[in-house]
Amino acid sequence: MILLFYAFSREIAPFKRRQVKRTPLALDGLHGFRAEIGGKEFAVIGHGIGHRRATETARRAFDSIPGAELVIGTGVVGALSSGLKPGDLILSDRVMTIDGDGQVAERVIAVSDSHLRAAGRSLAKVGIAYSTGAILTSHRVLASGVEKRRAKESTGAIAVDMETAAIAAEAAARGLPFVAIRAVLDEVDDDVVGAEMADADGNVRPLAATSYLIRNPATMLKLPKMIRNLSRATAAIADALTAIAYEGQAPDATKRDRDSVARKHPR
Repeated sequence: MILLFYAFSREIAPFKRRQVKRTPLALDGLHGFRAEIGGKEFAVIGHGIGHRRATETARRAFDSIPGAELVIGTGVVGALSSGLKPGDLILSDRVMTIDGDGQVAERVIAVSDSHLRAAGRSLAKVGIAYSTGAILTSHRVLASGVEKRRAKESTGAIAVDMETAAIAAEAAARGLPFVAIRAVLDEVDDDVVGAEMADADGNVRPLAATSYLIRNPATMLKLPKMIRNLSRATAAIADALTAIAYEGQAPDATKRDRDSVARKHPR
């Protein structure tokens, strides 16, 4: 049994569409689906946006679905390193949180070398490039390039999200191996726009969106780019998860140029 966690439905949608034989989780308080992929049973679980919701969902999932052999966190991240572009993949070697001022790494959880190497081999076998580094979990959105660059300088992390450390901590508390494979949504100097338009499940709130766009009309010009970036990132997530599920042997996995470099090095 592999437990796969994601924040909102758009993150997992391309991967979900590939699973023709899937069933609902059918567990109280949890939403997602089950599927057999590459001969392994997956429980794919949505937790919503933010550290608190991720923590609560992970605890409920671990209590409701015993016997997990691996826990995977996935979804989109914001780049903290200038070498990362939308759609680039991050295979995290450690996850961390920051203190209340958002400056110093407060807790660091290392990812098992053996599971990190296994995931990396699966990606490399199908020619999928990825970066390895730390993912920073923030309790709030780092909305500007200035904030993101400051976080990179103070923590050394190469990407930021709001959930990975929560899932990693709950897995570690139960002695379960954890890996995180996430895709970049925006570059380090891109301002995060429109976060106020979505609810905790990542769904657009019509009234909030209307109010936000009236107050910030220039956002309309940025939305098409954001949508393109999200499509690129979620397709990369689907490719990576497929490769990991099939241990790099999937005949239908998206195969990129075999001569491409299998590991990227963000600055």
